[in-house]
Amino acid sequence: MKATVQYNDFLGTAAADIADDFDLDQFLLDRGIDVVKYKAIGANFYHGYSDFFSASIICLDQEKSTEQNPYIVGISFEAEFTHENFFNLFKRFNVVINKKYNGYGDFDINEEIVFDDRAVNQDN
Repeated sequence: MKATVQYNDFLGTAAADIADDFDLDQFLLDRGIDVVKYKAIGANFYHGYSDFFSASIICLDQEKSTEQNPYIVGISFEAEFTHENFFNLFKRFNVVINKKYNGYGDFDINEEIVFDDRAVNQDN
C-alpha cells in the first residue's frame, strides 16, 4: 500500500502511535463491525481542497483472504470520520513528504527553525 494523489509531486513516509485507551479493532467493534472477519491492519486518510476529508480503517478480510493473496478493504463511516475524530485515534501522528525527484528522502532534518510570521500576516 502506498499513498497516492493525482500527480504525486511529493512523496514520503508516515508513522503513528495508537491512542492509549483503545486500538483500531476496538474502534471497529464499538461501531458494530465484526472484528473476527475484519482485522484492522492500518488507517488511511485523504485531505483535499475546500476542506475535503475522508478516512478509513484498513482491514484484512479474513474470509476472503488466502495465504497467498490477502484481501484488504477500507472501512469508512458516513458520519464518523472528521479530522478530529480520526486523529484522536492516535497519540502521535507524523507525516514527512519531500519533492519526489530531489533525492532528499533518505536524509534527516538537521534543525527546526521557527520564525515569527505574525507581523508579516498583520500587514496583509
